This record gives sequence, C-alpha cells and structure tokens, in this order.
Amino acid sequence: MAGTLDAMNVSEILPFLGHTEQSAGLSSLLLSAGFDVAQMQGRVQRGHGVGHLELKPLGIELAFQFHTDYKETYGTPEDEGKAVLSGVFAYDKAKKDRKAYNGPVPFTRGPLRNRSDALREFGVPYHTEQDDDEIDWDYWFKGGVQVGAFYRPDTTIEHLSSSIAIKTTLERLNRPHTNSD
Repeated sequence: MAGTLDAMNVSEILPFLGHTEQSAGLSSLLLSAGFDVAQMQGRVQRGHGVGHLELKPLGIELAFQFHTDYKETYGTPEDEGKAVLSGVFAYDKAKKDRKAYNGPVPFTRGPLRNRSDALREFGVPYHTEQDDDEIDWDYWFKGGVQVGAFYRPDTTIEHLSSSIAIKTTLERLNRPHTNSD
C-alpha cells in the first residue's frame, strides 16, 4: 500500500510503473496526493498525450502517458485505464514552490550527490549523453526499471528518473524487459 503524501517515497511508487489509475494501489496513491486523472493536462478524452503530477512537498514528479501513446511507445499497460504511469522524477534541490527529494534512492545504499556516487552505486551506464566535455546524463537498467541521473555542469545531480524503457531502446540493446537487472 502506498504511503500518504507526507511520507511517500520513490521506492513506493516504482511498483506502479506501467499501471493506470484503474490499479487499486496507484489509485490509492493518487488519491493520497489529492489527484484526479481527469484534471491532468493532455488530450485525456482521446487517450493521447502526456500528463504530469507534481508532488511539490516531496520533490517528486510523476509522468503519465495516455494509453494509446503508451502502447505505441512502451507496450501493453499492466491494466486498463486512461493514464499509465511511465516515469518518476526526484529533484535534488528545492525551488521556490518545490521541496527537494529527501527520501531513499532506489537501487542504492545511500544518497547520491554527484556522478561519481551514481557510477559507484549503479555501475557502468548503458548510455551516457555528453556534449563536448560536459556529461549531461547517464542511464542504467536496475530491477527492470530504466534509471537516469541528470547532471549540472559540475556533475552534481540535478534530478533522478525511474521509468519504463521505450520499446525501441530495448530493441536497440537487444534486451528483453525483465526484473532481473
């Protein structure tokens, strides 16, 4: 069962990746955040587009892909419904209307502050995006989840993402989607 809005962390949300608002657990999670999928931005009625739910008191953002787009991009959702949870973002620093994420980081033994920490905890990334000498982000597969670390120019972590891998990424890597990573 998901925690309440004041105690929720990324690890509690990850099991709901690929599920829709029709999932009892995800529905409970959304209700604890006071969220109604029908009010999400995007083309809800036609089942296309992307929507986001910002849990500002927690420093977390949830990304939803509407069912038609999700099927094309990721595959078959775990259940029926309009909005499929496709990603979770945790932000390192507070902003004027959003607190920093202070909860546990999935697949690690402790907090991640910079790229060196991420490489130590996650290992060698399957993809690194670099522009000139500046590392922008790294991606890994952990526990069947695509994990990303996005960096500032000094390689401190700006935010972390946990998401469903896109079908073309899995095909390019000749890799099935499994929970054994």
